[in-house]
Amino acid sequence: MEKVDSLKIYVLAEDFAGYASRFWAQHGISFLLELHRGDREDFVLFDTGTHHIPLLNNAHLLRLDLSKVQNVVLSHSHYDHTGGIIGVMKEIKDAKIYAHPEIFKESFAMDEEPRYIGPPENMREEVEKYGGKWVLSREPVEILPGVWTLGELRQEDREEFERMKDTKVFMKKNGKLVPDYMEDEIGLLVNLKEGIVVIGGCSHPGIIGMTKRAIEISAENNVLAVIGGFHLVNASDERIEKTAESFLKIGVEDIYTGHCTGLRAECLFYKYFGKGFHKLHAGMVISI
Repeated sequence: MEKVDSLKIYVLAEDFAGYASRFWAQHGISFLLELHRGDREDFVLFDTGTHHIPLLNNAHLLRLDLSKVQNVVLSHSHYDHTGGIIGVMKEIKDAKIYAHPEIFKESFAMDEEPRYIGPPENMREEVEKYGGKWVLSREPVEILPGVWTLGELRQEDREEFERMKDTKVFMKKNGKLVPDYMEDEIGLLVNLKEGIVVIGGCSHPGIIGMTKRAIEISAENNVLAVIGGFHLVNASDERIEKTAESFLKIGVEDIYTGHCTGLRAECLFYKYFGKGFHKLHAGMVISI
């Protein structure tokens, strides 16, 4: 696999704005990746948060030109990762949109009553109207030299402690609501000269399994950083502990997390990783 010389990640959307910040927080995740390989410079947008306006505000404050983006990755269908896509596409135009074939599914959270948590209405058509070209695959896909999606991670392929025993999320299938085990979520791998970086949106299939998939695809054992939401906010203490221990066993150097990870997990990661733990916030810039 080819390698990337350097990577810079701009946090355009995150639930936390940071201390004394000019940036706007929102529920969701969006990262802009700036990649350099030789004289080549590429930009990849990973997820679009819930709303495009805070995202565009943060991009403006960071003096970023989103029209340079030619590739977008949508990690999964939920609104806090796809909600801003139509508004953002008005700025980007003519980009390829990488996602799982089930990115358009209707999803619902079962609270007292079903609550819609899926993508924007008519997302497929609206994105295409602004020149977006969908690239849908269950398998890993090379977006750029050294940059790959992780592909589908089915229930049976996940780490035992990360398999969903039950779910409060449902999807509409053949007119009925059926349990949704989030097999449509894909992560991202960046292969740098010094090692790999793994990026997740919510990491519903399990961030450890996703990290191991990235190692398998790249044939690279040195994991420089794992970045994103890890969806441990309602996880048991046992699962959180196993996640932290697995990160250490794999040899992950730095953890950048927030969004749906939850305070209990963040505290444990800080305890385990010390200065290697970093809490994500809107406007944060990560250089690797």
